[in-house]
Amino acid sequence: MLDVSAARKRTQGRYDGRRSARAPAQGVARPPSEAVRTRVVVIDDPMEPGAKLLATVNRRTDVLEDERSHGRISEAAYQVGREIQAAFERQSRIGSSSNWNEGGRVDMAERHELAIGYAVRDAKRVQDLVRRVEAAVGVVGARVLRQIIGDRVPFSAYAAQIGRAGERGTTAAADRFRWLLEATADHFAARGPDRSRIR
Repeated sequence: MLDVSAARKRTQGRYDGRRSARAPAQGVARPPSEAVRTRVVVIDDPMEPGAKLLATVNRRTDVLEDERSHGRISEAAYQVGREIQAAFERQSRIGSSSNWNEGGRVDMAERHELAIGYAVRDAKRVQDLVRRVEAAVGVVGARVLRQIIGDRVPFSAYAAQIGRAGERGTTAAADRFRWLLEATADHFAARGPDRSRIR
């Protein structure tokens, strides 16, 4: 039987495989101040397909980046978290549109119909992804992931929300988040790729 956990943990991400990358000609960037927490990662070389470069990234942009940069979640969990985050961001934009009026009435009506069609398609894709997450970790687990990834609720605030304020509650909330994300990644890997992936 295939061990999905072992297979997905071998996935290399940008925090792995620094030996195969070279430093850019100007060297890697230094943080603007000591308050900015950075780490050197591996990225694709935009000038040479297939080659890898070293680059400096801010580790504290969001919870997924922070957790992955410290090795607390796997690359597979990080990628699944990014997919979930993209879906939640897309969902928050469904239904919103600009008031930009350029062109004739016929063009505007056609553009409006296209926008409605795309919004319906996007809403269906988001709903499909939410159902996959719920199948992996249940409705409550999906809500936890939505709050922490989608709504950017810090672990301490989530712990206080569920009546477990304090350091131990925050640690428990962080552990629960990591477990839910890893379980979702395992479930997604076992089910195979989703053909209607959010982009």
